[in-house]
Amino acid sequence: MRVVLVRHGRPAVMPEARRPIAGSELGDWYRGYNDVGLAAASPPPDGLRATAAAAGCIVASDLRRAMESAQLLAGAKPVQIDADLREVGFPERINARVRLSPGVWVTIARAVWLLDGCECEESRRAVSQRAARLADRLGDLARAHDSVVAVGHGWFNLFVGRELRRRQWRGPRLAPTGYWASAEYERVR
Repeated sequence: MRVVLVRHGRPAVMPEARRPIAGSELGDWYRGYNDVGLAAASPPPDGLRATAAAAGCIVASDLRRAMESAQLLAGAKPVQIDADLREVGFPERINARVRLSPGVWVTIARAVWLLDGCECEESRRAVSQRAARLADRLGDLARAHDSVVAVGHGWFNLFVGRELRRRQWRGPRLAPTGYWASAEYERVR
């Protein structure tokens, strides 16, 4: 049995992606990022296409960039949508007047979230619980279909990979987080 965790392809660039923003604008920026699709020049690697073609099941996050990525991989195969594959959220705001690039704010937001230093949609504990539920479902899908490709997001795939390993799946300790990166987890029946 095999579970392949995949990070979506490169998102299209938002017009305001590099414009400095205040910490109070982080939530609005993140919602805009979730609304963009894939960049036209972001095709999946051939090896990943072959992996998806051989998979018995393909599942994707309900965020646009993940759904579009899964469709590129799936071709004519159906794609199951699972909201539990969503990316780890961001704080709605960071109370700071300084204006920084969104990339810098993302780094700060991740650090604040990891330290449980913000009021976020989901705590680190809640994300771990969601990852545990998803790891169980992916295991069930792998048992039913022999292999499953799950198209999600960089940070959340780290949590899911950890939960798969806790369930005795063999695979990398840390799933890679680049666009179109994948990590394979295997388990003997």
